[in-house]
Amino acid sequence: MSKFCGFYKRKNGKKRVHRGRRSASWALKIVFLTFVLSLVTSVLSQVAVGGSDILIATMLLIFMVITSIIFDVIGVSVTSCALCRVDNAEKVCDEVKRIAVMLISNAEKVNNICADVIGDICGVMSGACGASIVAAICDATGSDPLIPSILVSAVIASATVGGKALCKRIAVRNSENIVLFAARRIHAVIKVFRRK
Repeated sequence: MSKFCGFYKRKNGKKRVHRGRRSASWALKIVFLTFVLSLVTSVLSQVAVGGSDILIATMLLIFMVITSIIFDVIGVSVTSCALCRVDNAEKVCDEVKRIAVMLISNAEKVNNICADVIGDICGVMSGACGASIVAAICDATGSDPLIPSILVSAVIASATVGGKALCKRIAVRNSENIVLFAARRIHAVIKVFRRK
């Protein structure tokens, strides 16, 4: 077994002692983080989308849906990727491997952040964009907002859920490449901050 797999292998069950406390602590942290980020995102979305035209709102909506799908793919890939597959990857520097191993070793937390926290933020932004699109449609046509709001909400939900469903199989089959891709992006960001 290679050095990374050996390093992260459990020894004598010591890591199981405080697992329950760590899980509860993580749940509280993620609840607080999600609340704060959703609050900030809601305010920013109202400021960014409020008063903007339908083209800007549509482009922002598409970006939010794609972002939600991408992070869901990362979350699924991290949970389905075997540790040693990443560890034995060729043509990958040690720092990128360490980041990839860290992601897989904390798969439940990474998945929680990618699929739930970021997904929730994208959902809030998508809702604000959808409301702006509905308002623009009603202003242009003079129609009642009930039907447009139902249709726009249905389109947003189906695009998001359908995109995630379509990409889950890709995420599972290509989990190693996706995890390494995410690790490379994180490594690139770290390098930028190190230079500063």
